[in-house]
Amino acid sequence: MSQHTRASDRGIRISKVRLVHQSGEFDEYSFASGMLNILYGVRNSSKSTTLRVIDYCLGDRDNPVGALGAAVADEYVEVSTELQINGRSYTLSRSLTHGRLSKVSVNGEDIPASSFSDWILGELDWPNLHIPLGLNAATATQLTPLSFRNTLRHIHRDEESWISFANKEQEFTRRAVVSQLLGFVRTRTADANREFDLARAKRRLDEAQAVDREVQESTVQAVAAISDSLQLPLARTSAQVAAARQEVQTELDVVRRQRQQLTTEIQGIAEGRSTGSEGAAGYDSTLTSTYRDVAHQLKRATDERTALTQVLEEHHRSARTVAAEIGRMERLISSIGIFDALPVRQCPACEQEVDPHRHHAETSCYLCFQNVDDDKRKRRAEIEIRSLKSELEDLDEVISRTADDLESASALQGQLQSRQAELAQRLNEERAAQLAPFVATLEELSAHIARLEHKLTAFPAIEAILARRDEARRVLMSAQQAVDELDNRLPSSQTTGMSAVDRCSVFAERMNSFLADFRGDVWVRSDVSIRDSDLTFYVGTRPWDQALGAEAKVLFFLAYSYATLFLEHDLDRECAFPGLLLLDIPFQQGIDQDVVRHVLMKLAAAALETGTQVISTQAVTPPRDPQTIREIAMPTVYAAP
Repeated sequence: MSQHTRASDRGIRISKVRLVHQSGEFDEYSFASGMLNILYGVRNSSKSTTLRVIDYCLGDRDNPVGALGAAVADEYVEVSTELQINGRSYTLSRSLTHGRLSKVSVNGEDIPASSFSDWILGELDWPNLHIPLGLNAATATQLTPLSFRNTLRHIHRDEESWISFANKEQEFTRRAVVSQLLGFVRTRTADANREFDLARAKRRLDEAQAVDREVQESTVQAVAAISDSLQLPLARTSAQVAAARQEVQTELDVVRRQRQQLTTEIQGIAEGRSTGSEGAAGYDSTLTSTYRDVAHQLKRATDERTALTQVLEEHHRSARTVAAEIGRMERLISSIGIFDALPVRQCPACEQEVDPHRHHAETSCYLCFQNVDDDKRKRRAEIEIRSLKSELEDLDEVISRTADDLESASALQGQLQSRQAELAQRLNEERAAQLAPFVATLEELSAHIARLEHKLTAFPAIEAILARRDEARRVLMSAQQAVDELDNRLPSSQTTGMSAVDRCSVFAERMNSFLADFRGDVWVRSDVSIRDSDLTFYVGTRPWDQALGAEAKVLFFLAYSYATLFLEHDLDRECAFPGLLLLDIPFQQGIDQDVVRHVLMKLAAAALETGTQVISTQAVTPPRDPQTIREIAMPTVYAAP
C-alpha cells in the first residue's frame, strides 16, 4: 500500500454503478462515502440487482444469468462500477455478451475473472494466501486459495446470508476470513500450513518407509535368486556388481581367444594346410582339388545341356513353321480352280470399276488381257513346296544330330553328378575323421562362452534392482530430512501489535456496544465473546447459533457488520479493512421495522465517524437524516420474472 494513502481512504468505496441497455441508453446510480446510501423503491425496482452488479464487477465468475438473473442479462449489454481502492480510482466493467463473459475490464484492460482476486488483493494490500482445505490441517489433502471473494461474502450480506456468516460457507473458510479481518491471518495460516506441510511430509515418510522395507526385502531375494541360478557371487552394492562383471568379462575374453585359436587350426586342417594331418592314414591330399575340378566340369556340362535343349527347341519350332508353309501352298494349289470364277470388279491400280462381261479372249484376263494358263500358277506353287520340303528334311537331320548331342550331354551330366556326390561323401568322411578330435573341445568352449554371456546379461538386471533399492533409500532419507526440518521450524512470530486474544476481545466489544441498545428486547441479555483458538463466537456460554433465535441472529450479523466498519479505528493496519458494507434488505426473519431503522441510523453514524461506506436496500420508508443518510430512489419497476 502506498505510503501516501490516508487512513480514511483504506478499503473500497463505490462511486457509481452503470447499467447499459441494448439500445445504448443506461441507468446510473451514484453513491457517497462516509454515510449510509439507501436504495429505496418498491418490489422489482432493481435495488438488489444494483448490489449484485457491484458484486459481479468485483470478480464473480458465474455467468450473467446466474449472477444477475435472466431479465437483467437479456436487458443489458454491459454493467460497470466506478470505485476507489485505497484512494485510487478504477472502473470495473463486465460485458454481458458472448466473447468477454469471463473477463473483467479494469480501466479498459481485460483480465480473466479467475485472476481478479489476485489483482484486487494486491491493490488492497491484503494477504494473498492459501489455506488447508479442511478444519484439521493435519488431515487436509491440499491447499485452497483464501480469495477476495471469500471476504466479500462477509461484507456483502444478501437475502440468503442473514442467519449465517456467509451462505453455504465452509467452517475452515469462515475462520480464515475472520482472522483476515482481525489482522492475524498471516500467522494463523503460517502455523496451519506448517502443520499441513508436516502432516503431508509424515505421510510421505510413512509411504517411503513402507516402500523401502518392501524394496529392501525384495532386493535381497531377487539378487540372491539370480546369483544362485547363474552361480555368481552375491553382490550387495554397485561396486561389487562392477567387480563381478569385470571378472566374468575377463574370463569370457580368454575363452573366446581359445576358441578362435582352435577354429583357425581346424580351418587349416580343412584346407589341407596342416602337415600333421597329411600323414594321417588314408588321407588323400588331392581329394579337395579333384572335387573342385569335377564341380567345374559338372557346371560346364550342365550349361552345355541347357544350351542344347534350347537349340533343339528352336529347331522343332522351325520345322513346325516349314510344315505349316507347305500346307498353305498345298491349299493354294487346290484353290486355284475355286477362285478362278470370282470376278474382279475394281482395278487394283487405278481403283476404277471393271466390267467382267466386257469383250476379251477366252484364254486371256478380262482385266489385263494377258494370257492365262492354270499350269503356270500350279508350277510356281509346286516349286515352292519342293523347296520347303528340302528345307524340312535338312531340319529333321539337324534335329536328329542335336538330339544325339543332348543325350550325350545328359549322360555326361549324370556321370559327373554321381562323381561329385561320391567325392563329397568321401571328403566329408575324411574331414569328419580329421576334425573328430577337436569337436568335443570346440563344443565345450562354445558352451562355456554361452554361460558367460548369459551371466553378463544378468548384471544390468541386478544393477536395476540395486538402483531401485538405492532410490527408495534416497527418497526415504529425503522424506526424513523434510520431516526433521519442519519439526525444527519455529512457530510463526506473533502478529505485530495486538495479540489474537486482544483483537478478538476488541471486535467482540464493538459488537456488544452495538447490541447494547437492543438488550432485553430483540437481543438477549448476554454479551458476545470470541474464542481466539477457533474463532467461535459465543453469546454467553453457548455458541451463537445455539443461543440465538432467528431475529436475534439477524441483529447479531448486523452487529458483526457494524464492527467491521471500525476495524481500522479499533485495531491496526494488519487487519483487512474493507471500508464497505453491502446490505440487501435487512428486514429479515420478521424483525421489527423500528429496530431496523434504529440499526440503519447506527450504521449511518458509524460510516460518518469512520469515513466508510454502507449501501443498503429496503422497500419501506427509510429514516431521514440528510447528514448521514443518502436516499436513492429507484423509480423504474420491471416485470417480475
